[in-house]
Order: sequence, then structure tokens, then C-alpha cells
Amino acid sequence: MLQKLLITHFRNYEHQSLEFGGGVNALIGANGQGKTNILEAICYLSLLRSFRTSQTSTLLNSGTGNFSLYGEVLDSQGNLTRLGVSHGQDRKLVVNGLPVAKSSEFLSRLVCAPFLPEDLSIIKGPPGGRRRFLDIALCQLSPVYLRALQSFNEALKSRNVMLRTPDRYPRAVVTAYDHVMAEHAALLEIERKKATIRLNEAVQRQSELFFPDGRNLALNFVSGIGRLLENVPEDPEEVREKYRKALEESYERDCRDGSTHCGPQRSDMAYTLNGKSLNLFGSEGECRTAAIALRFALLELLRERRGPEDITVLVDDVLGELDATRRKAFLEQITATGQVVFAGTALPTEFSQDVKIFFVDRGSVQARK
Repeated sequence: MLQKLLITHFRNYEHQSLEFGGGVNALIGANGQGKTNILEAICYLSLLRSFRTSQTSTLLNSGTGNFSLYGEVLDSQGNLTRLGVSHGQDRKLVVNGLPVAKSSEFLSRLVCAPFLPEDLSIIKGPPGGRRRFLDIALCQLSPVYLRALQSFNEALKSRNVMLRTPDRYPRAVVTAYDHVMAEHAALLEIERKKATIRLNEAVQRQSELFFPDGRNLALNFVSGIGRLLENVPEDPEEVREKYRKALEESYERDCRDGSTHCGPQRSDMAYTLNGKSLNLFGSEGECRTAAIALRFALLELLRERRGPEDITVLVDDVLGELDATRRKAFLEQITATGQVVFAGTALPTEFSQDVKIFFVDRGSVQARK
């Protein structure tokens, strides 16, 4: 649970301090006042990334050269963790007053589960958004996965540089990176496949709530290493060897195109409603509802792994298109979690009286007395 948040030079905030409680915390204000920026700051403190942009410079308050975020997180066992991140020319991370060099030592000490309008892109957007969703989910569930993902991406980047200038790099040098990539790709794809199976089981349960007319929402993992996972779903050694051979066989093509074609960087997830592709045939309303159901499916997995009391749910402007039945299912589920930070123009009437309310106006936040 996030107890305290300090924001400095982030978006439209110069300096802002907030103290949150357990249960529902509501950020109330007109559009454009900075409610979403607070959710973004919380998410950044959890995942070291914005849910709105990949350009860190856009997070800076106008006229400043750096921003900083500080948070105090209390878990269900009574342990307090102090987190700090600052971004200027370099990024600095601090945990309990001590600097840490690796993001893997910082990430997900604050566990957050966002529900955002941008989630529509997970269903309707390009494959990169779906891979990002799955990678973030697995990084929250497994530190080992995060390290494997970072190592694979570093090796992939180096291999692609060499492929674009093959006259400068002997094939044996490229082959060395093939072995590194294969080592980590096996773990990534096996874990992605296993996680998707679990997510699909949870999605089936959510489908009953959000598609009560009997329509069935489902998802399947589409591996970037093709059929190499077939018949060897949990044998990393065999997957490693098959992927290494696939990289070797595609070497000439990869050199011509200057990029690696086969690998986890090509993976995707396919979402269907009653067997039809949502990406191709789903209405915007169906896709938005499917994205919400998917987020709740992930929340189920996070609760199993981290416990419901140690998860902070972030909600931004996703209730508007839900009918009464779906709205009830949404609010009942989020309030079963330890902490909710809700942003809206008005407080939903379904919330109980025990809500901590903050009024947001032009980059300033005041707690209700």
C-alpha cells in the first residue's frame, strides 16, 4: 500500500505531497487539472515507465531539467519500503536510502494494477502493446523474468547492429550472440505461454461478468519462435537448441534485412470473442470491455502472487462506457483490493462513505478536511 507520495517537477506539479490510506482514495476535479498525472507518477514509481509516453522529457515540469518521485510503501506484514527515483541527465534510483544500479532491484516494490483508457490499444493496437502488457505482468510476477528480458533485449540490439554491417563482423561473432539470445528466449517464451494459459483461465471467469449474455472472451499466445514451443512447453534446453538453429538458418535473410526475424520480439497475443478476432471484428465498446476483463484477469494473478492487501489499483476514466451491470462488477472487484486510487470528475455513488477524497485543481491537490 502506498502511504506517501512526493512529486517534484513532474508534469504540471512543481511540488506536491499526498498521504494515501487503505481502501478507496479519490482524486476529484475537472478534466485537465492533473488527476491522471498523479496516477502516472504512482505507476512510474512502480514500473519506471509512463503509461502514456516513452519520452521521459515530456514528464518534466515546464522549465525544469529534472523530476523526482518519492514514495513510502507499507506491506501487509508491516514492512516499510522507501522508494525514490529522479530523472535528469541520468536516472537515479534509491531504495531505503541506498542507491541501486539495476532497475530489477527497484521494480514492483510498489505493486500497481492500472485500469486506463489507453488499455484499448492492448486489444486494438499493434503487437508491441500486447507484448508490453505481458512483459510488465511477468516482471511484476517474477524478478527472474525481468533479468532474462533485459539480457535478451541487449543481445538482440547488438545482433541487429552487426547484421546491418556484416562485412565488419564475422559470422562467428554473430553466432556468439545467437547462443546468448537462445538462452534467454527459451525462458521468456515458456513463461509467456504459461502466463497466457493462466490469464486465459482468469479471462474466462471475467467473461461471465463482463459479457453476461453468454459470449466467450478468450486469448491465446502466439509465439515469436513459431512452432518451436509445440510438444516442448516446459523443456527449456530443447527450446534453446531449436531456437539457436532457427537463428542460424535465418542468418542470410537477417543480414539482407538488417534485423532478426525470429524471436520473442515477434510474439503476440490473440483475443477472440465467440471465436472471432476482436482486433478485426470487435466494436470499440467490446474491445474496451475486453481490455477491462483482461486487466481483472491479471489482477487475479497478482493477488495470488502478492496478496490482495499489497496491490494498489489505479483507475482513470474507464467507467463511462459501462452499463449498470458491468459497472457493478467493476466496482465490486476493485474495492476487494487493499488500496484503490480513483481519478474522476465526480465520486461514484456506489463507493461507501469511507473514502479519502482529494480535490485536484490546476496542479494542486488538497485533501478534504
